[in-house]
Amino acid sequence: MTMRVETPKELYWNRLVRPILWPVLTAQAALVALCLVIGLSGWWLVPSQATWSTTFWLLLALLVGSGLNVAVFLTLLRQRLRTGEARVEAALGRVASALTAGEGDALDAAQPLDDPHATLVERLDALASRLQGQVDRWRRELDARRGAERRLADDLEAQRGRLARLATGRERAREESRLKSDYLNHLQQVLTPLMASVGEVLDSDLFRRDASEAERAAVQGLHERLADTAVLLENLVGAPALGSEPVSPGRVLIVDDGPVNLMLAQQVLERQGLQVSTATSGADALTRLDKQAYDLVFMDIYMTDMDGVETCRTWRTREVDHPDRPRSVVVALTANAGDADRRRFRAAGMDDYLAKPYRPHDLLEVVKRWLPGVIGTGEGA
Repeated sequence: MTMRVETPKELYWNRLVRPILWPVLTAQAALVALCLVIGLSGWWLVPSQATWSTTFWLLLALLVGSGLNVAVFLTLLRQRLRTGEARVEAALGRVASALTAGEGDALDAAQPLDDPHATLVERLDALASRLQGQVDRWRRELDARRGAERRLADDLEAQRGRLARLATGRERAREESRLKSDYLNHLQQVLTPLMASVGEVLDSDLFRRDASEAERAAVQGLHERLADTAVLLENLVGAPALGSEPVSPGRVLIVDDGPVNLMLAQQVLERQGLQVSTATSGADALTRLDKQAYDLVFMDIYMTDMDGVETCRTWRTREVDHPDRPRSVVVALTANAGDADRRRFRAAGMDDYLAKPYRPHDLLEVVKRWLPGVIGTGEGA
């Protein structure tokens, strides 16, 4: 069922004209009836006295009375128009003030309402347009807020997904780390008895008596590589905590043809603030001696071109050519540390030895013993 909307003409007629038209018409009808009664009474009572003059005055009275009725009707109509316009004007003003004050509307609501030439319909249309525009703005703002909320929810869901993936990746990495640590521990357990067996072969009298020089060199090289591997495994499994106190400069040279031992020793000493240089052969070490002096030298015994013993002899000879430099402390790095070997090291001019495989803690103990005060004394140093 649809509701019928009144047109402006019907609105004016039903709300303004009709309420005052019926009383005026009733008064007009009563006036005409009164004139007819008076006229007929005169004709009936004194028919001989009735003249055209009497008729004229009756018609004039009727005309004046009708004019007065019309004047009253127009006056009432005008009064109703003013009253209705004032009410509508006040209502429109309140609505427009609420719109402009509440939302900061750019349109000037007071201008069309104060226009004396604007009709009521035009003002209602202007108000409806402003209301529709305000509703459209509210709808757009609501849609924008809903869109922002949806985007925020999507971003939050994406962040949750990333966090879940990161947590999964972290757990997977932890599991892989545990597996790798187990593998390294197992490899270290297998390597330890193997190194002990090779060491027993090297120390046996039968091997020393019957093995050729090439065989002894091959087995010794195997023992050196196994020792390098053992040091690498120990550092991968977990090296002890090193000192964290500030250190003083100290020049250290590491001479070793094994890249693993060389790298690990350099990292351990550099973390303590020492100035570390490296050499991969005896000839390279002697060349570095010609350029600068070193406080401490770690010298590998078994090297391919020139062993550590021969290199140390030459080193001490060349130190004589630099009397202004302090004497370097030379420490042998060897897997064989028997009495005969230690006597041979001392005869070549070496001051100390460090048995392979060594730990970072052992390396730092040698530095602290021969260069006191150079590195810190923190826990685990």
